[in-house]
Amino acid sequence: QLLGNQDHIKVELENLKKTYHSQQQKLEERVIMMEKELQEAKGVIGNTQHKLVEQSAVLLTSQNQLQEVEAENSQLQLRLKELNEEYRSRLAQYIKDVADYLDRKSSNVTGPSKAPADHAPMKRFVDSMLKDIRASYKSREEQLAGAARGYKKRMKNLVKKHENLLIAYGLQREQIRSLGSSAMDCGPAELHFSITDPELLTNTTRELNRLREDKAKLEMQLHELQKETTLQNTPVNSMSSHWQLDKEGWAEVRKQLQEFTRTTQEDMEQERSQLLTRAVVAEEQVWELQEYIDKHLAR
Repeated sequence: QLLGNQDHIKVELENLKKTYHSQQQKLEERVIMMEKELQEAKGVIGNTQHKLVEQSAVLLTSQNQLQEVEAENSQLQLRLKELNEEYRSRLAQYIKDVADYLDRKSSNVTGPSKAPADHAPMKRFVDSMLKDIRASYKSREEQLAGAARGYKKRMKNLVKKHENLLIAYGLQREQIRSLGSSAMDCGPAELHFSITDPELLTNTTRELNRLREDKAKLEMQLHELQKETTLQNTPVNSMSSHWQLDKEGWAEVRKQLQEFTRTTQEDMEQERSQLLTRAVVAEEQVWELQEYIDKHLAR
C-alpha cells in the first residue's frame, strides 16, 4: 500500500516544499522590510537627537544669559536702592535747610523780641512731616517683609507637594511596568517634571534629581537591551521561550530597581523632613533676633 501511494506522497512533499519555500520567502521579505523600517527609524531618531542636542545647546546658552541678566538686574536693583536712600537723605536735608532758612528769615523780619520757641515753627513742622514719612516707610517695609516671608513659605509648601506628587507618580509608573507589558507607555520619567529653578532647589531636592536622572538612564539602557533582544535572529519556534526568559530577567532587574528607588526615596524623605524641621526652627530664631534688633538695639 505504501509503494502504491508513492506518487501521492511525492505530490504532498512537493506541496509542502513549495509552501515552506513560500513562507520562508515571505518571512525573509518581512525581515528585510523590518530592517528597512528599523534603519528609517534610526535615521529619524538620529535627526531627533541632533535637534535635541542643538536645542539643549540653545537652552544652556539661554540659561547662562538669563543668569547673567538676573545678576545684572540684582546689581541694578541694589544700586537703585542705594540711590533712593541717598536721594531720600538729600531731600530731607534740603527740606531742613529750607526750614532753617525760613525760620531765620522770619525771626530777622519780626525782630528779636519774640520768644525763642516761636523762632522755629517751620522746623517743627518739617520734623513732624519727616517723622511721619519715616514711620510710613517702616510700616511699608514691614508689610513687604511679611509678604516675602509668606511667599517663601507658600513656595516651600508647593515644592513639598510637588515632591510628594513626583514620588507618587514614580510609584505608579513602576506599578504599571510590573503589571503591564514592556511595550506599554508609562509616561515620561520623573526627571521630566522635576523642578530646575536654582532658588527653589535644596540639597535634598538636588540629590533626588540626581537619583531620578540615574534612574532615567537605567530605564533607557533597559529599554535598549529589550529592543536588541527582540531583534535578534532567533528561530521562530524558540522565540517565545527565549522572550519568556528575557522577560523574567527584566522583571528581576526592574524589581531590583524598584527596591533601590524605594529605599533611597525613604532615606531622602527622612533627611528632607529633618532638614525642613531645622529650617523652620532657624527661621523662627532669625525672626526673633530681627524683632529684638528692631525693638531694642535700634533705640
